[in-house]
Amino acid sequence: MVMTTKITSKGQVTIPVAVRRKLGVKAGERVVFVFHRPGEVAFRRASSTSASSSRGALAGKTNGRVATAADIRQAAAAGAARGHTA
Repeated sequence: MVMTTKITSKGQVTIPVAVRRKLGVKAGERVVFVFHRPGEVAFRRASSTSASSSRGALAGKTNGRVATAADIRQAAAAGAARGHTA
């Protein structure tokens, strides 16, 4: 299935009803964007896991030092790739 939609001046898009039905998402629910190679992104329905599921994501990965913003971004990206959401 290939569908197109237009980006508004505010950077918003309407997800076609057929896509929303296929993903099983409704108004107010979240989706996750997954970036692949340049110019390519996929999105999927966000899982319903809680923010507590990311607890300990940096354990053992900072070699005893304070986690930097880059460490946190990397851990968040890795968690998102595994389907974890905030």
